[in-house]
Amino acid sequence: MQIRSGQAGNAGESGKPPVSIRQVAAAAGVSIATVSRAINTPAAVAEPTLSRVRAAIAQLGYTPNPLAQALMSGESRVIGIALPWFHGEFFTRMLQGADEEAMRLGYHLLVTSMTRQQTNRRRDRVLGTGLIDGMIVMIDDPNDPLAQDVIEAALPGVVMCTDFSSHGIDSVVLDNKRGTREAVEHLLRWVDASRCYFVGGPLGNVDSQERAATFKAVLAERGHEARPDQISFGEYAVSWGKEWAMRAHQQRSLEGAAILAANDEIACGVLRAAEAVRLWVPDQVRIVGFDDTRLAGIMRPTLSSVALPMEDVGASAVRALVARMERREAPATCVRLPTRLVVRESSTAVTF
Repeated sequence: MQIRSGQAGNAGESGKPPVSIRQVAAAAGVSIATVSRAINTPAAVAEPTLSRVRAAIAQLGYTPNPLAQALMSGESRVIGIALPWFHGEFFTRMLQGADEEAMRLGYHLLVTSMTRQQTNRRRDRVLGTGLIDGMIVMIDDPNDPLAQDVIEAALPGVVMCTDFSSHGIDSVVLDNKRGTREAVEHLLRWVDASRCYFVGGPLGNVDSQERAATFKAVLAERGHEARPDQISFGEYAVSWGKEWAMRAHQQRSLEGAAILAANDEIACGVLRAAEAVRLWVPDQVRIVGFDDTRLAGIMRPTLSSVALPMEDVGASAVRALVARMERREAPATCVRLPTRLVVRESSTAVTF
């Protein structure tokens, strides 16, 4: 079986069959191997011959097959990105940033998912494709078994969300401390530290852990040691926010409270619960979310939220990976991207 190294990419528009490398070789009066060298290693071909091959390529409209080129050069110009799931604005914005940066640097982006339910298949799915030059992996739990596979892999890799630079893996993370501190200090303008609550995502999630730790530290700076009931963990979901708020209402702790939610969906659930029990936001309950998604601007009242530079997360991860592929022996780095509070109606009586 003969493997062709290319074909025309737009042959379907005219209805004609694709131009093959054999036709280019015949038009230039050279062998197929010479055409291949002219495309992949032009310095190895004499100038008169190279000119004839290039003239034949232009005349016939021949386009090299990128997969065949990858097989010959050892580089696919494809980088992979593996995410827990694809839905939600958080991931959409991050993928947009990654794709635009990959395109700017001359790479294609291959996206896959790696949910915890796929434990037995995740390593091969993420690291064993054989079609990519490097891989970006989102790991939000430092104890995820996949982390060790990424550390030990020969394939160049970058981790998002968790700092693995001490293990020799380039990382891109969010500065959760800055945005969380701004949010808590903002809420403390209105209520006592004993009336502040953090409603987090999963306990093992690194972002949720960092936000909870900063929340606790800011309260401690005000002379208050956070009670166990002031920090809760659950899911990044509206249902969890509503469940927490209804329980807080039953315990008579929701009215007069200030809540920092670990994402906008949790905050939305808290706000819906407050409405259901006829507590006014922000007069009787103040709420700040995290992520600053479009949801924050369309809720009523509009939601104060900590903005995350998700496009920059994706773009920074691509840049870090390309730099790693070009300099395999360079020390590992960690890029920490800033977060900031955006104040809206849900946490202050003043409309911005």
